[in-house]
Amino acid sequence: MSEWYTIQARGPKSAEVFIYGDIGETWNEESVTAKKFVDEINALDVANLTVRINSVGGSVPDGLAIYNALKRHKATVTTSVDALAASIASLIAMAGDTVEIADNALLMIHAPWTVAMGNSAALRETADVLDRFAKAMATAYQRSDATSQEDILALLTDGADHWYTAEEAVAAGFADHTVASIPMAASMAASFSARFTPPAARVVNPPAAAAAQPDPKGKAMTEKVTPPAAEPNAAKPNASDEFSAALSIDVDDVKAQALQQEATRRNTIKAIAKPFMQRADLAALTNAALDDPAVSVETFRAKILSSMGRDAQPLGGGLVMTIEDEHDKFKAAVASGMMIRAGLTANDSTNEFRGYSLMELARASLHRKNISTNGMDKMSVVAAAFTHGTSDFTNLLADVATKSMLKGYDEADETFQRWTSVGNLPDFKAAKRVDLNTFPSLNVVEPGAEYKYATIGDRGETIQLATYGSLFSITRQAIVNDDLDVFTRLPNKMGRAAIRTVGNLVYAVLTGNPTMSDGVALFHATHANLLTAAALGTASVDALDAAMAKQKDATGNTLNIGLAYLIVPRAIKGTAMQVANSEFEVASGSKANTAPNWMRGAFEVIADARLDASSASNWFGVANPNQFDTIEVAYLDGQTAPTLEQQGGWTVDGVEFKVRMDAGVKALDWRGLAKNPN
Repeated sequence: MSEWYTIQARGPKSAEVFIYGDIGETWNEESVTAKKFVDEINALDVANLTVRINSVGGSVPDGLAIYNALKRHKATVTTSVDALAASIASLIAMAGDTVEIADNALLMIHAPWTVAMGNSAALRETADVLDRFAKAMATAYQRSDATSQEDILALLTDGADHWYTAEEAVAAGFADHTVASIPMAASMAASFSARFTPPAARVVNPPAAAAAQPDPKGKAMTEKVTPPAAEPNAAKPNASDEFSAALSIDVDDVKAQALQQEATRRNTIKAIAKPFMQRADLAALTNAALDDPAVSVETFRAKILSSMGRDAQPLGGGLVMTIEDEHDKFKAAVASGMMIRAGLTANDSTNEFRGYSLMELARASLHRKNISTNGMDKMSVVAAAFTHGTSDFTNLLADVATKSMLKGYDEADETFQRWTSVGNLPDFKAAKRVDLNTFPSLNVVEPGAEYKYATIGDRGETIQLATYGSLFSITRQAIVNDDLDVFTRLPNKMGRAAIRTVGNLVYAVLTGNPTMSDGVALFHATHANLLTAAALGTASVDALDAAMAKQKDATGNTLNIGLAYLIVPRAIKGTAMQVANSEFEVASGSKANTAPNWMRGAFEVIADARLDASSASNWFGVANPNQFDTIEVAYLDGQTAPTLEQQGGWTVDGVEFKVRMDAGVKALDWRGLAKNPN
């Protein structure tokens, strides 16, 4: 069905709405077009809204929704009855701050009605619903003191059709004033016979006819529309003749206009479809549109575009490429130039900015945004570059500082990543890790027997994130002095400091020997992972390896954990390397060992000087963290690198930066760790 309304702009802050047709798209189900109408009205950002009405009525709920949408709108609303506002359309007319009516137009008010079936109780309930609708509508019709609520309610409950000429509508308070008559819309007149001839769902029928109607089950509230009563004993004219006489319209002229509009519609559709008629599907679509007057040019254009695009494939096989624009190229080139000057990347002779000073870059950033620096001294130029909202200068400094920080983070000589596992935490709440090392061996399943659930130990360690960070600033003086170190070497060192902070937390677990969830220290005889003191050698490392292999879970199963890493202080790194790589046994005090080194190649040595501060002789064994729980390093949302944030300086005359790291470190189980307290 074609749209029963259109919305047109009338200047930057005005719009005009034409309600020319039935209110709502269907009489027996929920209308969808009324919802669409309300949505479009609510979206109008205008100061003045004119609603032109030429409608025989329609669905009561849809009409009430449209009325309320117009009353709520912030615009000054003028409703204008162009030809006819009958039934629920007359209620919509009442929504205007000003109500106009053409001097040859008509307005009709009557009671809401429906077709219903059922027993007496159901019919009484339907009658009560109709009365409630009448009461709701009465409030809208009372626009002035010219009529009372009782008078209006009488019009909506007496069962009669109350017709008003333009002058009578103004006198009754239903309109504010009349306006000069306008020609009736051709589209309305051309289809008038089909639309106004009383269909069964819209006019009170004889009982037999009403009983033959489909059962709407009380869902749709509609209104009858009946033309003015004929004179007694007079032959009843058809609806088209009667309405045309009431409006003094030349029907032949209106029909001629309608035929011309139809010819224009068909010719426009043919012109649109002409390039595509070789396609059978589009030719069929075009012929169907030509034969259906309800299909507008706009509707046909949308249908043909939809049909053409139905089987289309994305260009490039679905690959979307983002092309770098000149602005992006400028920022990338400047950042690269500053990194070259700072010695953080290799020289690129094609980069025009590699020799620019910071002052020159500040000017270039301003000039690129068409900001003149004529007459400015150096401090003023830098101040403008820092504070101007469209300048890239501050973002360029932040970009280079971030690259420098991450470069320092990545290149830091840290060792903990090789023998710890990486975890992820979504927030800063304490999280409990399940003890996976206690998973027992599988049970025997006899033929036909059921599988049994394994019992996981409820002991688990708790891990929690903490935030670590520091601030630094880039001042205007640093830019004037062309001090590259402030945002290259300093962030680089802060990146190193960030990962060093995490490393400190990791090695503090080995040296601090924290208490585990069972109330016992990480390295303890109770845990069978604290060995008798022995000098570092092949035999002592073998003993530590054996102790780890003999670890058991809570049910007594041997875990057979293997030594993967030997963690030693820097002071005994040489001896540890000998034990790991020597062909012959390494033993303290032995000068001529000939026995093979049975631990050769069985583990990797990791030396870290942070252990020396606690003890230069204690050493540790660690299992493969991918197979057994050892020490976990957790990060917020998997962000393993530090972040750099910036803001305009308040305590400093420039830009402030904050380096932040969110991490948590925890030993998850003692069985994958062992210590020799030499």
